Amino acid sequence: METEKVIGTLVGESTSKEFRLAVTPEATREQDIIAVDATLNETENGGELKKIRIWAKVQRIERINPLFPAEAGHELAETQTDPMDTVLSLSREMVSAVCQVIGYEQLTTGGWSGKLESLRYPPKPATRAYGPDPADLKRVLVGKLEDESQSAINIATLSNRDNVDVEVDGNAIVTRHLAILAMTGAGKSWTARRIIEQLADKNYPMVIFDPHGDYTRLGEIESLNNKVNRYHATLAIFEEDADTVAQIIGNLADNPLTPAMNALFGDLFNASRRFNEAEGSERINWLANRLNDNRIRQNGIKPDLWLIANIADAAFQSIKDAAFQSIKDAGDGNTYDFEYLKHICWENLKEKERRDTLQGIYGRARVAASELRKMERVNQRITGESQPMPQNREELVQYGKISVISLAGYTGDFQATIYSIIAEELFEAKVNERLQLPFLLLLEEAHNFIPSRGTASAQKQSIAITKQIAREGRKFHVGLVVISQRPSRLDETTLSQCNSYIIMRMVNPADQTFVKRVVESLGEEEASLLPNLEVGEALLSGQMVNFPILVKMKEPEFRGGLGNTNAFLQLEEVHDREVRDPVRSSF
Repeated sequence: METEKVIGTLVGESTSKEFRLAVTPEATREQDIIAVDATLNETENGGELKKIRIWAKVQRIERINPLFPAEAGHELAETQTDPMDTVLSLSREMVSAVCQVIGYEQLTTGGWSGKLESLRYPPKPATRAYGPDPADLKRVLVGKLEDESQSAINIATLSNRDNVDVEVDGNAIVTRHLAILAMTGAGKSWTARRIIEQLADKNYPMVIFDPHGDYTRLGEIESLNNKVNRYHATLAIFEEDADTVAQIIGNLADNPLTPAMNALFGDLFNASRRFNEAEGSERINWLANRLNDNRIRQNGIKPDLWLIANIADAAFQSIKDAAFQSIKDAGDGNTYDFEYLKHICWENLKEKERRDTLQGIYGRARVAASELRKMERVNQRITGESQPMPQNREELVQYGKISVISLAGYTGDFQATIYSIIAEELFEAKVNERLQLPFLLLLEEAHNFIPSRGTASAQKQSIAITKQIAREGRKFHVGLVVISQRPSRLDETTLSQCNSYIIMRMVNPADQTFVKRVVESLGEEEASLLPNLEVGEALLSGQMVNFPILVKMKEPEFRGGLGNTNAFLQLEEVHDREVRDPVRSSF
């Protein structure tokens, strides 16, 4: 290390946890990583001396001029005198750095080990400290990876030394979970894109749940060409169970089904499914006539909430007519509609079925169907060119592919429902070995899916499956990345199961307190930096690094997304188009 830059000398009292350096002004900065070469007496080997390298982090820098006391400063301030006009010495400054010991590594026959061990004996005063070269720093930041070429992902540089790349252990991310936490505008989506690009370069399968359409343009990146599959979120109603669909209807209608409605809904749901599966056009004509709705005849029927609403309405009308006819003279009138409905799909339909219950379900299902159709249109407009989600969810996980599921335009509860269904099906397929490939789930705006106080049924479902993946995913090579700008609203159990963290600028006191409590590897000194970090700066902590470090995240290849265009530039572009072609712009 003699060829490396000397930055200071150990002075005063030193311990195995902390020491102080007398440093040259401007030679080092807070959060710098420094090294001290030393020897350690191995008593178990007969007192043999072994070479070690002590690594430490500069936590605080202090600057003082002992020949310029505070009293002199007060006097100059009161008299408004320029210090340069006095005989006071202004050149005898002393700069010292308080350094926290990180650990030490041993010198082996193959070079420095890269494995940090706890220091149990303080370094010797008057020892010189060095600014290590980039190769040494890279080694000690993450250790020697088992297969460096395959698992290392390059995501950042040291914040104070941009010539030092930070390549973290990608395996720690994809198997032991990662949390990216930051306030809005601090760079969390930028960071996520960088990680996605790096993992995609290694052909790692990923499924991204995108609540705002921020990742729909990933396919425009040259390096990701033909690697991104975009899906607009759809829900195959009759592939779900009746209870789930009943909850969806209640959520979308903002009016939960009553106990009586829930008791009847299973029969209605099964009848609607059988009606959809029946063959021939006769049933379509019957339904169109029964409801006096020619659109059914023109458009046919689809396996969606509209069909459930229409069957509920048809059953209500048929029961009402049958009940009316039953009090007329015997043999007068007919009950064709009622009997046909029983024959085609609802065998146990009774004339005394509560009509108000059916009518209540119909009203809610109709509102839900209308809301869902509106949201689907918004979703597809934001998502752009895309395909519906495959019925076989396992198709979402493919070697070298990224599946982006756009949830844009849907309500929070419906987003949580879709996420929980897909995540549960994929995890279950991996546990039962129908899926062989390892994969990573990325959940943006995670505080809306796994809130700390989730009360809605959709949130409870998404919290349950996420907790299970967080606890058990490592055993089955199912990884999880949670991204949030409001960590204090996240489920604490899930966050604590993440073994690696990227923490960016955070000014909300509740968020800071929560992060300090949950992220055990984050010290007080590092936590105090959070409100003052610049855009793109981050603290890396957890298993992907040997100790918390301050870095500058590297830019992703593609930073574009919804809302990233300058609004004033867009205003002028639209205006120019309207001036050039006013007729076309009006459409």
